[in-house]
Order: sequence, then structure tokens, then C-alpha cells
Amino acid sequence: MFAVCLSFETYGQSALDSLLNKAESAELKDKPSLYMDLFVKTRHNFDSGLYYADESRKYALLVGDSLNYTRAEYAIAFLYKNQGYADEAIIHYLNALKTARNNDFTDREKASLNGLALSYYSLSQFDKSLKYHFESLELREKEGDQSEIAIAVNNIGLVYYQLNDFNKAIVYFQRALEVEKVLGENGIEGTYVNLGLALLGLKEFDRALDNFNRAIELCSEGCSSTINVESLNGAGACLFELGRINEAKENLIRAMRLAFREEMETSLVSIYNNLAKIDLVENDYEMALNRLDSSQTLAVKLGDRSWTKKNFKLLAELYKQTGDYKNAFDNQVKYDSVSSAILNDVVAKNLLQIQVDFEERQNLEIIALKDKEIGRRTTLLLLSIIISVLTVVIIFILYRNNKIRRRVNNKLTAANKTIESQNRTLTELNSVLEERVRERTEELRESNEALMKSNNDLDNFIYKTSHDIRGPLATLQGICNIALMDINDPMAVDYLQKLSKTAYKLNLILSKLLVINQINNALPLLEDVRLHNLVISMVDENKMSYFSKEISVKIEISKSLTITSDPDLLKIILGNLISNAFKFHNDSKRVDSFIIVRSCIEGDLFVFEVIDNGVGIEESVAHQIFDIFSKTSEIQDTAGLGLYLVKLATEKLDGKIEVKKSDEGDTLFRVTLPLN
Repeated sequence: MFAVCLSFETYGQSALDSLLNKAESAELKDKPSLYMDLFVKTRHNFDSGLYYADESRKYALLVGDSLNYTRAEYAIAFLYKNQGYADEAIIHYLNALKTARNNDFTDREKASLNGLALSYYSLSQFDKSLKYHFESLELREKEGDQSEIAIAVNNIGLVYYQLNDFNKAIVYFQRALEVEKVLGENGIEGTYVNLGLALLGLKEFDRALDNFNRAIELCSEGCSSTINVESLNGAGACLFELGRINEAKENLIRAMRLAFREEMETSLVSIYNNLAKIDLVENDYEMALNRLDSSQTLAVKLGDRSWTKKNFKLLAELYKQTGDYKNAFDNQVKYDSVSSAILNDVVAKNLLQIQVDFEERQNLEIIALKDKEIGRRTTLLLLSIIISVLTVVIIFILYRNNKIRRRVNNKLTAANKTIESQNRTLTELNSVLEERVRERTEELRESNEALMKSNNDLDNFIYKTSHDIRGPLATLQGICNIALMDINDPMAVDYLQKLSKTAYKLNLILSKLLVINQINNALPLLEDVRLHNLVISMVDENKMSYFSKEISVKIEISKSLTITSDPDLLKIILGNLISNAFKFHNDSKRVDSFIIVRSCIEGDLFVFEVIDNGVGIEESVAHQIFDIFSKTSEIQDTAGLGLYLVKLATEKLDGKIEVKKSDEGDTLFRVTLPLN
């Protein structure tokens, strides 16, 4: 979609140096305009442009130069918006708008309104974006500049497109297109692309394809890379929906190559998504996943929640087709969450109120124009009668006036009926919209309740199952121990020992499952922890269990280091990492096994690392070692819960854990926690 932004010219270094010297030596009253000229020359460099714009603003305040103060605030906002800092840009656009309105700087007011609308658009705050677009349109309509009116209605169409109100978007795009055809405006191909996208949203694929092809035809005579890419992308999307897969793929690949060459990240987000749909149809799930990952990475980087939502939806479908229902459910939940964040009840009501206010203003203006025209005609008629027939009797004049009044009353009656009809229509639309909002809200509430019930049932199941089984296991172990004291048969003793060992391991697994339940349901209790003492106790405990081989342990932690955290969660994290380092040591006599435990403070983060030269972790399975019941080695008979507990406890403390190879090729686990 194509919105309207500002453009400037660039200058040479010699001219810049000359103007800088002039600005520094100029009188105070001349500094605001000179520093503003410096901004214009350096606006492509964010830091330089921001400095000169801020200098202009500072001196404008000192000398009371309202015009240059408005220009400077607008320039600062422009720089922030182009850097993606929309929130900062809005602050300065509002300052520029306030000053422009107080001083009747109409051009500055229009530019500030346009900047505000585009900034809120980038933040997906479409109600505010629409408000400022309508205010901008009202100013441009008063001035009667058709070219600027076309720009304003085109931008309004963009907002309705993002709100999925494609019918309204089409109305504004067609209005812009009609004006551009009359004026012979350059860039009309962009409006064809916008119209095609809106028709695509209504699933009118043939009409949408006609508009995209018209844009492609115009681009053959020369147009911007952005329009070329979007027209090819849109045509590819239509062809896909029409079942013409090969043609669709050809158009999308052309669009992708051009967008990649021109570093058009915004366009690549939708292109990757469209290509992923084709990959799904062709059952190429790996390629589809790669494309969706690329699209999602760019969407997050650009802050584009609309495409983030679409990617979650397609990822849910992909995982559903591949039978990965857990990931399918996770992505569906993310899709629902983003959808509700983009358009909630308040935003919907604001949008409706903005539209109603704008249409009421239009109706009032129409009535005012009609009254003005009627009054003008009445005056002319009366003057004509007085001048031409001064001798006509008063009765004839009264008759004519009475006839005119009846005609005026009839027109006013017709206008009132029109207004009443429009008000009824708006009331009906409001009722329908409120009903839809209530339905969506109820669906979301039911989904949230179902999800919470499912999580609670799962936690209760784990807790009750673990608790109920531990009793019989304890009984079984006790029976085995008694039997081992009474039975002398070697084979029976061996069986009983294996049975006791198995019962012990099962009891250990159940204990860890209970720990998982406790972590999920408990709140961290923060207190001061002497880390060195905690690590020493963990190392000593494991040395007693693994005495078959001498393992060198080096602790690089200050004895005075104290951190504020949950001691139980820290024990889970440190205990499992240190236990794993002992458990998976290299038992070869030719290898001197060692373990290094160290910690440090990096800024506002606490970092804890465990390094060992044990059996290591295969790269092919490294990505799944933190999954529940994941086992990457058969050397130890484990349940695959230790590292899952570490990850769960780390995330409970708002931290993160990673595993990688050290510079020497040893296994390194790194835990990062925030300092409280």
C-alpha cells in the first residue's frame, strides 16, 4: 500500500560548510532559518539532521519565531518517523500542529496532520490515524486542490484497508483514481495497486487481477521499484487464489528478487507469506516454514502486527497439516492475541464515531451551501424585480416572495428527509457493529476460559498422579528392601535389586514432575543468596555420587557475591547444571575430566556459566535438549527432565538459558538473570 511522505534535495559538502559558518556567526534572529537550511541539507543523516533541527527549534524559542519553531518541530518528527520511532515523532508532530493552528500556518498544519496520521498508522492505532486523515482532508477540500485531495482520500483508504473494511477502502481508492485520471497524475499505478489489494481482500480475484495487471502495464513505461514489486506480488496472490499456481509462483519470485535487490523489507514480508501458501499446496513444508520464519522476522523487526497476525495463522495451518498440534495450537493462540490487540472495542467505537463526525460535518456543509445558494438567488431575484418593475403593485411582489419561500421550504424539507435517512442508516450500522463486537468479545472470553481450565486440569493431573503413585512406590521399595534381607537366591536378589532401582528412578521422575507443578504455580520469593556457598554445596553433593573417576572442579565465583533471587529456583538451576556436568563426564582414563563453574555481573544482568569437557551434545539435537522428556545421550539412564526444569525455573525468574561450544570446544551452559 502506498502513502504520501515528504522529499528533499541533497547538497554538497562545500555548501554545507559555508552555511554552517554563516549560521554560527549570524545574528540571533537569523539563526533559526539558517539552522533549518542546514537540516534540509543533512536530513539523510539522522544524527546531523536531528542536531540542526534541534538547534533551529532552540533559537526559534529564544527569538519567538513561531514559523521556524513549527518547521523545526516538524523536521524532528520527520526524522524520528523515518527511523521507525513513531512514538517520539507523534510528540513533535503534535507540537508543530498546535503552533501551526495558533498562528494560522495552514501549510504546516496540513503537513503535521499528514505526519500524525502516518505515524499512528505505523503503530496500528487506526482510530487516531483516521481522525487526523479526515482533518487533513477537510483542510484540502476547503482549498480545493484536487491533487492533494486525491492524496488524502488515498491515505484514508489505506486505513480502512488495514481495518479489513475493504468496501470503504474501495470507495476512497476509486475517488482518488478518478481525480488522478482527470489530472493525469504520475503515480496513478500506485492507486491501481491499492484498489487491487482491497478487491483481493473482498475475494474479487478477477477484478483485483485486472487492476494489478493495469499497474504492471503502466510500470513497463517506468515506475518505482516499490510499485513494481507490489503489483507483481498482488498479481501473484490473485493467480494463486484462481488456481493458476505456476503463474502465481512466477510473479511472486520476480517480486521477491526485485524486493531483495532493492532491500525492500516491508514488501518481502508479504511476498514470503504468499510464497509459503504455494509451498503448502505443493506439500513442501520445510520451504514453507523457512519462508514464514523469514516473513515473521521482518514483520517483528518492522513492527507490522498485521502481517505478524497473518503469519501466525498460516503457521498454525502448516503445523496442523504436519500433525504438530501443539505448535498449531500455540500459533493459533498467538494469532487470536494479535487480532484482539489490533482492534478492540474502544478502537472500533472510536472509528465509528470519527466516521459519523466526518459525515455529519459533510451534511452540515451541504446544508450551509444550499442555504447560501438559496439566499443568493433570492437576493438577486428581489433586486431584479425592484430594478425592472418598480411600478408593479405590492401584491405581485408579495405573491412572488411567498412562492419563493414555498420553494425554499420544499427544498429544506427534502434536505431534512435526507439527513433523517442517513441518521437511520448510521444508527443501524452502529447496532450491527456493536453486536459484532459483543460476539467477538464473548468468543475471546470463552477461549480464554477454556485455555485456563485446560492448564489447571493439566497441573492438577500431574500433581495428583505424582502424589498418588509415590505411596505405592514407597511401599514397593520397602518390600524389595525387606525381601533382599531375607532371600539368598542370587537370581532373585538380582531381580529385586533391579526392581528397587527402577522404583527409585520412577520416584525421582515423579518428584521432578511435582517440581514442574510447583514452579508453574508458585510466585518467586526473593531473598539474598550467597552464591559461592550454594555452588560449593552442590559440587560436594555430586562428588559423593560420582567417585569412580577424579573430576577437577574449578569455581570462579567471588565468596562475597550475593544476589537477590528465589533460592529454591536457583538450586534447581544450579543443581541440575552441575549434576549434568558430573553425570555426563568422559569416563576415559586418557581424558582429564574437568568442570568450571563461574559467574559475573554484566550491566544489570547476572550471568552464571557451567563448562565441562564431557561427552558433549550433538549439534543435530542441541535445539531440543530443553524440551520435556528430551534425552540426547544414552550414557546415563535419565528421564529427560533436568534441563527442562532448568529452563522452566530460569524463565520463571525472567531469565534465559543457552548452550553452545566454548572457544576450546567444550560444552558451555550460560544462564542470564536480571538483577532485582
